[in-house]
Amino acid sequence: MNLITGIADVPFWWLMARVSGILGYLLITGSMVSGVVLHTRLVQKLASPVARMEWHRILATLGLALVALHGVALVMDSYVTITWTDLFVPGGTEYRPLWVSVGVLAMWLMVIVSLTAMWRKHLGARAWKAIHLASYGVFITATVHGLMAGTDSNQPWMLGIYVASTALVAGVAARRLIAGPNAPLKRRRATAPAGAGAE
Repeated sequence: MNLITGIADVPFWWLMARVSGILGYLLITGSMVSGVVLHTRLVQKLASPVARMEWHRILATLGLALVALHGVALVMDSYVTITWTDLFVPGGTEYRPLWVSVGVLAMWLMVIVSLTAMWRKHLGARAWKAIHLASYGVFITATVHGLMAGTDSNQPWMLGIYVASTALVAGVAARRLIAGPNAPLKRRRATAPAGAGAE
């Protein structure tokens, strides 16, 4: 009952800003992980190329939508003073200006990555891949923004989300860097079938 009462006492838009921010961060994490493991052999066995790309695209799109809702909710709420300009121009707000600015940077990086994903065929593979690496910047800046500007950052459950998300993204990124994108999980010895012989 205390939890329900506590939620009821929170203004709608402030609650919406917190919920959308947390869900947006989880979707960003999911998009990062799905993108990094997109071409690993394990995932290739679980889903078709079209399905893998679709899940990655859906997670990224929903993440951007939740981030947009997060910004709108902050403007609508009266707990802190954030204007529409503050959502797009870093450094304008009086509420934790540095860390809110980091969040604005994360949002712009998300927009850039999303737009270039749509223009991939026109950019070429090399240019697209170089720009798409900004996804790591999205995750890093979103994490820093949440930790330093988020209302719930001092809560153990929220810290657990940040730690688990960071460990997951770092883990899959490290594996891809060390083993390569298409490295098998277990290498099999190339042996001839039993009973086979030269003809």
